[in-house]
Amino acid sequence: MLPDAAALHAASDLAQSLIVRHDLQAQVRAPRLHATLLSLGWEDQLSERHLAWARAAAARVRAPSFELRFDHVLSFPRAPRAKRPCVLCAPAEPQLGFLRLYEALHAALWSQVPDLQDLQDLPRAPHITPHMTLCYSRQSVPEQAVAPLAWTVQSFALLHNRRGSSGPYELLGQWPLE
Repeated sequence: MLPDAAALHAASDLAQSLIVRHDLQAQVRAPRLHATLLSLGWEDQLSERHLAWARAAAARVRAPSFELRFDHVLSFPRAPRAKRPCVLCAPAEPQLGFLRLYEALHAALWSQVPDLQDLQDLPRAPHITPHMTLCYSRQSVPEQAVAPLAWTVQSFALLHNRRGSSGPYELLGQWPLE
């Protein structure tokens, strides 16, 4: 989910202040800031079949718009010597709008798998931590509260991460919320 202009600016400023405060060897890539909803993998290029499957599932999702709120930062763990994502995370209380959209998208994607006989066979959506990756660094950022950052999510997008690119993600589709 792409932040609105005010949230994008606030997230960029926050990331820059964390880099300075924690002496991170990192950089902010504002055009890449987004709230992660679901990953479809890490292929260099999505196949036409995979892309059609994802777009068709996204088009079936019906969910209301909602406020997404973040209030603390931390570094997700990674393998030794790997860069760790420094992320802005949602509060401990459930982000119901986010969870409803996540579950609806998960169900729409899995319902198109031919081997599943009925909706009872659908795998449960795995636990997710609503987050926005601010930067990557080998140094860890300890969990800490930050000024709340929120925006009203009115759509969700399918983004493709071109490996090695520091530019914006490729926008492959965007769908409005009700």
